[in-house]
Amino acid sequence: MPTRQRTSRKRFLGSKQGLLFLVFAAVIWTLSALSETYTTTVTVQFNFKLDTKAFVLETSQIEVPARVSTTGFSVLFRRLFPRKVMLSVQELPIEDAKNPTLNTAFLLDKYNRLYTNSSQIKAFVPEVISLPIAQAAQKSFTPTLASLPKFADGYQLTSSLKFSVDSITAYGSKVALEKLHHAIFKLVSHEPLRSDFLLNAKLTDSIAKALNWSTTTVQVTGSVDRYSDVSFVLPVKLTNTQENINVTIAPKQVEIKFAAPLGSLRNIDKSTLSAGVFFEKTPSGQLSVHIKGLPFTAKQLTIIPPTVSYFILE
Repeated sequence: MPTRQRTSRKRFLGSKQGLLFLVFAAVIWTLSALSETYTTTVTVQFNFKLDTKAFVLETSQIEVPARVSTTGFSVLFRRLFPRKVMLSVQELPIEDAKNPTLNTAFLLDKYNRLYTNSSQIKAFVPEVISLPIAQAAQKSFTPTLASLPKFADGYQLTSSLKFSVDSITAYGSKVALEKLHHAIFKLVSHEPLRSDFLLNAKLTDSIAKALNWSTTTVQVTGSVDRYSDVSFVLPVKLTNTQENINVTIAPKQVEIKFAAPLGSLRNIDKSTLSAGVFFEKTPSGQLSVHIKGLPFTAKQLTIIPPTVSYFILE
């Protein structure tokens, strides 16, 4: 008789009805277990919003374990979908900026005000946590351009570039600031320039993302004019000769060629230009020619010849 009962039981458990019975029993047991109240820990995710230049974020979020007393259903749900709380860095009661920590009683109060219908969290497990922020440092930079503006053929700058600000300030970690030596801006796309200009320039992306900046856009201005080539023939004047030495030079005149904006060329007075050599004995017997009186906008100066020979007459 017992053998017949065991055989019947095995047949039942191996049947579809038996399998359904086992599944049903497992579901009932799981539901019963999840309905019980448990005291355990779950994590709460805290996200940080950086709204002050006094600190920098080392990471934007942390998870802090919290002690709860709640049903198994709630524990399972919270572990699958952690609660999230946004924290403004400016609102944190930080006492030591060099070693920023936070009492988790503040987090509990913040959590309870956000989730007013939830009273299951008793406390966060650590009483004090280290915050993922660091005290910010700052450093000033003079704006520089990655490249000059584009000019139409024959046109060039006739004045130094000017920026709308003399310097900009970067805020961030001391380590990042020490690695950065320039604030490099890139001009926005523009047509080749033929006249005075005002252009916007943006801080290059790689630099802008590394730190927080007082500004990431500046304006750049400059004067532009068409350049033209010009040449003059000038007599060469010898200076620094001694009274008891009779010195002569050859050739006694040189040709100079340079480029200058048309506006400057119209006002050039040849009488203000001069070519000179400073006498001193040299192994080569040559003296370099120096030109004075050129407009400050002159470029590409060529002197033909660049040196003259000197002769001491007995």
